[in-house]
Amino acid sequence: MTVVALHTQALVLPEAATYLELLGRSLHAARLSNAFPERRPLQQTLETLAESLRLGLHSELYLDSRAGLPNLASLTRALTDKSVARESLARLGDRAALEARADEAELFARLAAKHAYYEKLQDRELAPVDHQRVLLRRHDPASGTAAFRIELTKLDASGVYVRLQIELTQVASLWRRKVIDLDKDGETAAASEAFRAMVYRCADLDAEALFVRLHGSEGVSVERVQRGVIGPVLFALPTGSGVQVVRTAEATDDALGREWHAWSVGAGAAEHERPELLAAFATDSAALDIREERSNDPISPLLSHRLRDQEQARYRALRDRYPFKVFKDRKFVATPGLRTVAHATCAAAGTKNMIYDLQRG
Repeated sequence: MTVVALHTQALVLPEAATYLELLGRSLHAARLSNAFPERRPLQQTLETLAESLRLGLHSELYLDSRAGLPNLASLTRALTDKSVARESLARLGDRAALEARADEAELFARLAAKHAYYEKLQDRELAPVDHQRVLLRRHDPASGTAAFRIELTKLDASGVYVRLQIELTQVASLWRRKVIDLDKDGETAAASEAFRAMVYRCADLDAEALFVRLHGSEGVSVERVQRGVIGPVLFALPTGSGVQVVRTAEATDDALGREWHAWSVGAGAAEHERPELLAAFATDSAALDIREERSNDPISPLLSHRLRDQEQARYRALRDRYPFKVFKDRKFVATPGLRTVAHATCAAAGTKNMIYDLQRG
């Protein structure tokens, strides 16, 4: 394990390839709904990172050492390679000509491989590090009422990958400053810069806190706030020698992190000759149409269960003003050696969670 900067660890081949392959298969195994960031772009980003390492275009894969996911530098690297793909192909020339000269020098073989990399990359849809859009759900010009869905996909400051969806309604008669603007045809919507900035800034809040924060905006009625989170990811990868093990460097100090630490120093060490990976996938919703408030997330209990007695009265008064309920859930994907960590985490919290198998390749 190489920690190269704050909350950053580097993996090299062959461990990086093993990690990317396991992480990619965990996304398939998790059966992600549309509450989460789109799987295919993230999958294609992982494949791009693996190919760039294999071809020697990059020597290290950078991960967030807390979340265990590729960090901003890695995701940006793939996006940058795609942005220069067309220019690079023009500079490299004809691929067939490069392949024909591969026997003359290793350089031509490498250039041909690089050409194939950029050629493939042109057609890939990669995971964004920050993408926000506003969708019009319905519009009643007579009453000046418009309903929108705001979607934000981003790599969070904590290192996890998040999709945030907000459904809200605004009434023109209550505006002094519009939160969302419609074009003159009433078909295209765009959030104001101030509102976009607030959503982006508050995206790391849980759904309950964000619901309250947004509901206080002038002229806005919030109906649903939903977060889908990929991560954290915990892994243990044997090195080529089979003696040292590369692990998630800074697992968070929560129920999952503590079970992970116990496994790492306990009987789980016997499995270290094989690669292991555990990925967590959480949903967190606050909405008017949720019937029962509860948390089935062993890592994140309801806020009401975490408050001290003196804070409960203030919290209840706040909730009485906003008639929504909260539901949290989390599922896991784990290789055989780390299923015990997921099971122990759920058992300690008394939750019943889906734990999907991830077979080693």
